[in-house]
Amino acid sequence: MRACLRVVPAIALCALLGGGCASSAPKEVSSDMILAVVSEHVNALPDRVRALYRDPDNWQRLFPATIRGARVVRREGDTTVVEVDHVEGRVVNILRDVSTTRIDLVEFKRRYEATFVNEFLPEGEGTRYRLTASVRLRWPYRLAAPFVKPLVLARMRHYVVEPLKAAAERTH
Repeated sequence: MRACLRVVPAIALCALLGGGCASSAPKEVSSDMILAVVSEHVNALPDRVRALYRDPDNWQRLFPATIRGARVVRREGDTTVVEVDHVEGRVVNILRDVSTTRIDLVEFKRRYEATFVNEFLPEGEGTRYRLTASVRLRWPYRLAAPFVKPLVLARMRHYVVEPLKAAAERTH
């Protein structure tokens, strides 16, 4: 029941922020918004890379440095609400299947709210995995927004892109 109480405000906030869960990167960029993109070739087919990312049951194995566990709270159409046991505590993530090549994830944490656009594009005999983040820092962290982008990029690469690439190529 406590998980559901945390999910309801998250879904309401998601709707207020973008008109729907993880609809896309914001159209307007404010000074407290960090936009970052990491792109990497993966030697595995797009469907394989996408399937690994799409399944919250995989997250603990894929992202062990940051995720201790994940539990699907609810599925509604193309949207999945996931309670994640993160290193900083339990947080709500909302996954949305946008297309066969794109999955958006909205994450609500103590220091920030973020939308991550995950693209799985065919490239040769593999995949171009492009991760685009729109991060809005919470107060007082937003004061550091102009200086945080290199950290965001490094963490995206180290904690998401590299582990997903390694897992996809290992099982390829």
